[in-house]
Parts: sequence; C-alpha cells; structure tokens
Amino acid sequence: MTASGTARERSAGRSLAAAISEVFAPAILVSAFLLVAAVRSAGGPGGILPGAIAVVFTAALPFAGVLLLVHSGHLVDHHISDRRQRGPVLAATLVSIGVGLLLLTLLHAPWAVTGTVLCTVGGVVVVLVVNLWWKLSAHSAVAVFFVVGIVALFGPKAAPLLLVPPAVGWSRVRLRAHSPGQVWAGCLLGAVIGAAFAVFVAGR
Repeated sequence: MTASGTARERSAGRSLAAAISEVFAPAILVSAFLLVAAVRSAGGPGGILPGAIAVVFTAALPFAGVLLLVHSGHLVDHHISDRRQRGPVLAATLVSIGVGLLLLTLLHAPWAVTGTVLCTVGGVVVVLVVNLWWKLSAHSAVAVFFVVGIVALFGPKAAPLLLVPPAVGWSRVRLRAHSPGQVWAGCLLGAVIGAAFAVFVAGR
C-alpha cells in the first residue's frame, strides 16, 4: 500500500471516529434516554413534558453553556478535552440538574424521570471527583449507561444497542481523546449506574 493510500485510510478512520463521537455524545444519549424513560413511564405523550424539563436542565442548558464557553475561548472544545477544564463545567451542570430536579418534584413527575436524573447526578459526581486527577471517559460511561438502561426498559429486543459502547470506546481511543484504560473505567462507571437504574428505577 502506498503512503498516500495509508494516509487516506487514517483520515477516513479519524473521520468515522469523530462522527461516532458526535452522534453518540453524552448530551445526545442522555437527552434521548430521558425522553424515552419519561414517555414509557407515562404510557404515552403524557411523559413528554416532564421528559422535556429533564432534558433542558440535565443536558440542553449545560451543553449550551459549554458551546458558549468554547465560542468565547474559555474551553478547548465541546468535548472538554482538557481535563483541567472539566471540574467547573461539571459543577455548573450539577447546579442546573438540581434546579431541574426541584421543578420535577414540584410537578410530581414520574419516578422513572426523577430516578433517571438522579442516576445522571451520580455519574456527574463520580466523573467530577475522578477528573480531579484522571480523565475518565464520560462518552463511554454514558454510552454504557444508555444501553443498560434501554435494555432494562425494553428487554432483549434492545440488544442491538450493545454495539454502541464498543464503537464509542474505539472512537475515543482512535481520536486519542482517551487511553484504553480511561475508556474501560468509563464503561465500568456506566455499568454501575445502569445497574442502579435497572434495579431502583426500571424495576419499580
């Protein structure tokens, strides 16, 4: 194979990895999961409003804040690749989630919605603590949590989603955003939080 051919393959590999990282970004997966859990718990469209509130305060507002900080030059990118910049962003995310939880409580939202947000809080806290000294893969953590949670809600028919975490993990390593160890650590965290959701939220 020629040098130019190898370069094209490398470029194509990075492009695919970048696409996977964007499509299965934490904000997207968390948003989708919150809406699915809300609608399923309500048995229909009645779950859209609490689900939308959860999405706004858990994912949309924090992500909008990140984009604003990137645009103003305060963050390196929207994936917050610099570990040192993650702490303040995650702390602000916790504040936003707290406001969302208060609104959901006042609206007597279904436990599936509130419980899912609480699981998200658990994940954010762990990532916040770990990132004080090590860059755990939030992409992998959320991907595994998403898949475990969807399987808990829908059973074996959701099994094809099991392909998502390996693809996400590969993309993060391929982009050199994380080491394999950081990806595996993220997967472990996601599995623990997903198991908590399956037992204490979906299982109720």
